[in-house]
Amino acid sequence: MNLKLGSFVLAATVALSVNGCWQKTEQTVEVEAEMVPVLDVYAGKNEEKNLKLLVQAYEKENQDVSIELHWIPDSEYSQQMMRIKNGESEADCIFFPEAGEAAIWKNKKILKNLSPWYETKNQVNASLYGDVEKDGALYMIPYRVGKICVYYNKTLFDSRGVEYPQENWTWEDYREKAGILTGWGNNKKVYGALGFENSSSWWMLPARTRGAFDPFKEEDLKMFRESAEWCHAFISESAEKTPYMSRTDDDWSGYHILFAEGRLGMYFGEDGEVNTINQELRKTGMNIEYDVMELPSWEGTEKADVYNTAVVAMAEATKYPEETYRFMKFCTGEEGGKILAKNRTVPFLQSPEVLKIYLSGTQIPEHAEYFLMDQAPRGLAVGTLHNGGIEVMRREVSMYLLGEQELEYTFKTIEEELAKLRVR
Repeated sequence: MNLKLGSFVLAATVALSVNGCWQKTEQTVEVEAEMVPVLDVYAGKNEEKNLKLLVQAYEKENQDVSIELHWIPDSEYSQQMMRIKNGESEADCIFFPEAGEAAIWKNKKILKNLSPWYETKNQVNASLYGDVEKDGALYMIPYRVGKICVYYNKTLFDSRGVEYPQENWTWEDYREKAGILTGWGNNKKVYGALGFENSSSWWMLPARTRGAFDPFKEEDLKMFRESAEWCHAFISESAEKTPYMSRTDDDWSGYHILFAEGRLGMYFGEDGEVNTINQELRKTGMNIEYDVMELPSWEGTEKADVYNTAVVAMAEATKYPEETYRFMKFCTGEEGGKILAKNRTVPFLQSPEVLKIYLSGTQIPEHAEYFLMDQAPRGLAVGTLHNGGIEVMRREVSMYLLGEQELEYTFKTIEEELAKLRVR
């Protein structure tokens, strides 16, 4: 963290001699004030609008501190964290897109224990730490929550005569709708769904909605296997295979572009996609209607919601922990929640006033309430072991979805790799 010279302007009455005559005149004199702490705050580029609004409001109320924002490309979080760890970059506060990502860097001693300042005062917050900390140490505060839903193109559904998704719909309903929506329109390919992109974790969603979370648990791993098999069939039979890499590199910013063009029927996303889609529609002048629905479930089973929870943490190297914590508390508290809600972002803190602001300001999509948290997210803060297991599954299942290896071989390899991780 740095220090910045603050200054203020005084109006002073100065006696001047003009042509030998003395007269009084008012003159402005800049006087140096005390040094003001500058907090170095790091966050992903997708947090830019939210954080600029938060910082603007915070600095207006707290003129004894200045905040400098640093944006981290999604692909460079690890590099930036290592620069902070090695002392190459000064840091006070870090926003992470997922609690699991923060847990990795907590284990690498980059994050500061917040116990002297922060106490979990309700069960929702307590669940954030339950999977990681056994000694009462706290390293992150929930900032916003992203409940994953299905975005669907109402205009495309209408043109194909397909019924909109309804509450309690199933994954088989999803498969059927995707197949009917796929075809051609205005001499261009139209996709009901883009399948389960092989380098991501979207293929895990059918298992996650059954409650699967931990690949080291036999029951959960079985559900992940069944999910992979179902998604393989879905991609082969009901969804179009697309050149995934050309749609996920740095030159292509996301599924929302295809969606805004009216060429994509459904895709998965958090509430943050709303601002992105609406901006794309304004930019292109496209006239489509869309809405959101909760994730499908499996018939005869109770559905578990799937969340990504963004968190904020304090850097171990900060020289001004008190000032840093005050800023963190503002962002994650009632005032910060209202600011996020006005920007159509769902904060983790969902008080009645915050919810009222969010719902009254989000007319599109119509059913924005599906993004709200109606249960405590399960297992938000995970450690290196869990993340390692997820990465093993991601790597091996991607090869299976590409048709490069068989299901039996894929999960035999996964089990062997998980066993190695356990003994490290």
